[in-house]
Amino acid sequence: MHLDRYQAHYAQHSARERPHRWQGIVERLSGELGAISVLDYGCGPAANLARFSALHVTSYDPAVPEYAPEPAPVDLVVCMHVLEHVEPEYLDATLLHLWRLVRIAALVTVSCQVSTKLLPDGSPWHCCVKPPAWWEATLTALVIPGTLEPLPVERPGLEYGCLLRRARA
Repeated sequence: MHLDRYQAHYAQHSARERPHRWQGIVERLSGELGAISVLDYGCGPAANLARFSALHVTSYDPAVPEYAPEPAPVDLVVCMHVLEHVEPEYLDATLLHLWRLVRIAALVTVSCQVSTKLLPDGSPWHCCVKPPAWWEATLTALVIPGTLEPLPVERPGLEYGCLLRRARA
């Protein structure tokens, strides 16, 4: 299973601690949404969003024992360049799990390109590579009723980003 492969990779490579690339956007969105609690879904071993942000961030990653315990629902779930690492047969369950943890919204970005990086056993770093339109359709189906707002990304066509909002009751 891919999870075991990521655990092996993390055991061999030290985490690079640096500010999260999307930290400014997460902090701005958190303020706009009135989100008090944030979950970094698939944080990796560095858990950089929690380390560098002033927000109350919970880190979650099933491949990192320290961050593997089941998280509680939060206002804003941040899932940045994680879903392309999920094996296709586990993607639906992963998306449903992520969505169950969302109170207000989820910020999602996904790489849409094959990676040259390999896991220790030689398997591909990205195992669920799909075009942006596929991700948009898949995530739209997840949030109905709700709303999906596409977000600008640095590499159009090579990555996809969106904000998924819970429908207001």
